Amino acid sequence: MPEIRMRPKHQVTLPASVVREAKLKPDDRLTVTFINGSIIITPKHDAKDQEDIMSFAGIGHGLWGNTPEEVDQTLCNMKNSWER
Repeated sequence: MPEIRMRPKHQVTLPASVVREAKLKPDDRLTVTFINGSIIITPKHDAKDQEDIMSFAGIGHGLWGNTPEEVDQTLCNMKNSWER
C-alpha cells in the first residue's frame, strides 16, 4: 500500500499508481471525508458522469476468497477474531 506524507501546508501528493488506476486527470475534483478514523478521498463526478449501478457488479469478487470454501474459512476467521 503506497504511503504519502502531509506537507506543512496540509498538501499531499497522490502516488502515480493510484492516479493511473483511478483515471484521475489534472483539475479533477475530489471529495474528502473522515469516517471512523479513516480519511477517504473520492473522485467527484458530475451528474452526467455518474456510472450505472451495474458498473459496480463484481467489484468485490475474490475479496474473501475465490471458492465457497475459501469464503467460509475467511468469514470463520473473521468471526473468531471478534472480541466476545
